[in-house]
Amino acid sequence: MAIAVFDVDGTLLQGDCLLMACRRSRGALGTVLAVLICMPWLIAWQLRLIKTGRCKEKVIAAFRICEAVNQAALNDRQDWLLPMLQRQLRDEAVQRLQWHQKRGDRVLLCSASPRLLLQPLADVLGVELLCTELAKVEGLWQPQLVSANCKGSEKVRCLEAHLGPLKHFTIEAYGDSRGDRELLQAAAIPHYRSFCTEPRPYPAFSLGALLPLIALTLLSYGLLGSWSQGDKLLPLFLRLLPQISVGLLLVLVSYTVRYGRWRLLLAALSLQPPIADDARIWMGSYAFTATPGKSGEAVRSWLLKQNCNIPAPPTLMALAVERLTDGTSVLLILLFNLPLLLRWKLPLVLLCTLGLIAVIGFWLLGWGRWLRSLFCSTANKLLPEKFVSASGDGLIALRQLLRPRLLLTATMIGVVAWSLEGLSLWILIKGIGAGGINWNEATIAHTAAGLLGALSLLPGGLGSTEAGTIGLLNLQGVPLAVATPATLLIRLMTIWFATGLGVLCLLWQERRS
Repeated sequence: MAIAVFDVDGTLLQGDCLLMACRRSRGALGTVLAVLICMPWLIAWQLRLIKTGRCKEKVIAAFRICEAVNQAALNDRQDWLLPMLQRQLRDEAVQRLQWHQKRGDRVLLCSASPRLLLQPLADVLGVELLCTELAKVEGLWQPQLVSANCKGSEKVRCLEAHLGPLKHFTIEAYGDSRGDRELLQAAAIPHYRSFCTEPRPYPAFSLGALLPLIALTLLSYGLLGSWSQGDKLLPLFLRLLPQISVGLLLVLVSYTVRYGRWRLLLAALSLQPPIADDARIWMGSYAFTATPGKSGEAVRSWLLKQNCNIPAPPTLMALAVERLTDGTSVLLILLFNLPLLLRWKLPLVLLCTLGLIAVIGFWLLGWGRWLRSLFCSTANKLLPEKFVSASGDGLIALRQLLRPRLLLTATMIGVVAWSLEGLSLWILIKGIGAGGINWNEATIAHTAAGLLGALSLLPGGLGSTEAGTIGLLNLQGVPLAVATPATLLIRLMTIWFATGLGVLCLLWQERRS
C-alpha cells in the first residue's frame, strides 16, 4: 500500500504554525511580555542546554495558546487558527496532496507542531495527523507535552506506532528541514524541498531578531522611570550640557576600560574573536543591564556562539568573573575609605568586610580539589547530560580565570572604571552648585548605591540605586534639592546611556547577520 507523508511547517505551509499561533494569541504588548517571560528558556534552548519539547511547553504557556484555543472551542469556533493556516498553504503542495488522494494513497501529516493547532487543518484536507501531543484535562488543552516532540527520529517512531513495520508500505515522504531527515531516509521515495521556488536553508527560529525589541522595551522602562521622578530634569539637562558632555566622555572611557578587562579575560582563555564583532556584541549585551541581577547580559555568550562560533560555557564563566571583579572593585573602593565610613557609623562597613572575605574565601576554596570533585559528582547526579558537559567545560574555564594576578588586574580595572563614573557624578554636583563634597566621597556614594541596586535584584536597580545614592549624598551634606537631580542625571548617563548604546549595537549586529 502506498503512503504519502507530508511535513507541515515549511513544506505544506510557508511558515511555522506555532509562530502564527503566538502572533494570533497575544497583542503587541502581550507579545513583548511573553517574549520576556520566555527569554531565559529560549536562550537555554539556543545554547542546546534544554530540549525543544521543554522550550515548546514554556512558549505555549507564555503565549496562552491553550487558553485561546479552549476559549474559541467554548464559543463554538473550531477555526481559531485555521484561516491563517489556509492562507499559508503552498498551492503546489496542496495539489500534490490531492493527487495522492485521487490515486487512492493513504495521506498523513507528520509534524512537530501540536495537535490543537493542526487538527482543524487536517480535517479540512481530509487526512490523518501525527504530531506532538499536548495534555487534555476535562476537554481543555493544557501546555504540557504528553508525547515526545515529533521531530527527527521521533517522526519515524510515530509512523511505525501508527502503521506498523514500514517495510510493508511504499512510503513517499515530503520534508524541508533537518528535522525531516530520518523520515526522508526511511521513505522509498523522498522529496526534499520540492515546493520551494528557491532551495534555501530552513529558517529556524532566531532569538536575535527579537533582542532589539526586548532591549528597547527595557530602555523605555528605564527612561520613563527616571523622568517620572524629576519634572525639572529637562531644563537642568540643558543648563548642565557642558558638564554632562564631560561626564559622558568619562563614562565612555570607563566602558572602554571595562571592555579592555573583557578582552583580558578572553585572552586568559585563549579566545580571540574578531575585535569588531566582539566589541559590538559586548556593548550590545549592555542593552539587557536592566534585567534582574543583570542576568540578561548572558545573551553575550549566545551571540558569540552564533556569530563567532565560540562555545558558551567559557564565555559565561568570563562574564561571571567580570561581575565578580566588579563587586570586589566596589568593595575595595569602600574599604579604602574605611575611616569615612566609620565616621558615618554605617553597618555598610561590616557588610563590605564580610563580602570581601566571602569573595576571597570562595576563590581559595575554588582551587581545592575536594570542592571540584564534589561539584562534579553533584552535577552528574542532579543535572541533565548537556548541563553536566557545559558545567564541566565552564569549570575548566573558571580555573583558568581564577588566577591571583589576573583577578587583581581585573579588579583594579574595575576600580578605575567606577572611579571615572564617580568623577562624573562629582562634576554634576559641582555644576548644580553644591559644595562640601569631594570626588572620593561622590565615588563612594555612586559605588555603594550601585552595589545596593545589584543586591536588590530589581531591573536595573531602578528605585533602590537612586534612593541609595541620594541618601549617601545627603549624609555627606549635599542638599536633597541637589542630590536628587544629580542622581537621576548620573543614572541616565551611565546605565541608561549604556542600554541605549547596547540597543544600537544589537541593531547593527542583527543587520550584519
